[in-house]
Formats: sequence, structure tokens, C-alpha cells
Amino acid sequence: MKKILEFDAVLIKNPGMDAAYVEVPFDIKTIFGKSRLPVHATFDGEPYDGQVVKMGTPCHIIGVRKDIRTKIGKRPGDIVHVTLEEREKPKLAFSSVDEYIASYSGDVRQRMETLRQIILECSPDITEKISWGMATFVLNGNLVHFSGEKRHLGFHPSPSAIEAFKDSFAEYKYSKGTLQLPYDKPMPYELLRQMIMFGVQEQMKK
Repeated sequence: MKKILEFDAVLIKNPGMDAAYVEVPFDIKTIFGKSRLPVHATFDGEPYDGQVVKMGTPCHIIGVRKDIRTKIGKRPGDIVHVTLEEREKPKLAFSSVDEYIASYSGDVRQRMETLRQIILECSPDITEKISWGMATFVLNGNLVHFSGEKRHLGFHPSPSAIEAFKDSFAEYKYSKGTLQLPYDKPMPYELLRQMIMFGVQEQMKK
């Protein structure tokens, strides 16, 4: 039976930020065996999926987003009723990259098939698998992943590849390890090939 923690807590303002959190009055490591806990939470009945963590704080905390605070009509200093239930890691729905790509249709599937072909052409030693629910390509460790999102194809190379090529994709949203490729824009296949080859060269040095 899943453990559900339930308690009342004071909303605490994060200094210097328009953010707030509550302290969790339980020993999370003892109860769940882990220091960082993904959870299904509710704040005054309003649902939220997040993580219970220690952020340099004496106890575990969980953030309460501004939109949730607005919905429940609470501000820092107010009391909120909190429930926490451990959120399980999503189970893999696909056993192969073939199955993963086949779950999409039309232009999205075509983009995935083309990108997959480009990746595999970059080295005869690249293998593929499903990892973390994404198409994953391996060469002396994980080389690159891609994933189908609601409005874009997620391309996930190494952070060093993002850093090396970031001036070439200023029109796209990106983060440390992800490049977002919107479905309503052409795919920059040649740029992706260059980034993959950069990763291949990195991996071959290991």
C-alpha cells in the first residue's frame, strides 16, 4: 500500500524570488529510502506533481507554484493542507526504437525516421535502445536521445555539443542538454549531423 503523508504547513517565501515552499515535517530518507522524492502532491486539494528535496534547508521542502497559490487563494504566511504520495518512475511503454517511432504518425514519424538514419550513419558501432522512455543511441555510453513532445521533437545530445553549436541554432529553444525542434519548422538535419559527429568524436576518446 502506498504511503500518503498528510500535514498542515506554513507557506514560506523564497527570499528575493516570487516563489514559495512548504517544509515537510517528516524524515523522507527514513520513510522512502531516498533523499529526492518525486511526488503527487495536493495543496488545499489542488493537485501538483513535483519533487520533495533538500535545498540547503534543514529539512525537506516542496515548492508551491504561483498559479497554485493563486487558485487556492494563499500567500506566504498562510497555512495550507498538504498531501504527498510517492510518484513512481514511468514504466517504459516500448521495447524498441522501432516500436517507439511506430507510435507516431505522419510528418512526426518521418522526422524521427530521418533523424534515426542520420544518427546510425555517423558510425557503424552505434547501437540503439529505449531509455527513460526515449529513443536512445549508444556509443561507449549514451550518445544522443530523441523524443516526441507535444509541439516539438526533443533532440538530446551531450551538454558539450549544445555548447559547441549554440550559435548555430539561435532561433530554437535549447537548454543544457536539449534542443527543441518545432514541428512547424523544417528540421536542420545537417546541423544535427554535425552535432552527432561531434558527439561521436567525444565518445571515441573515452
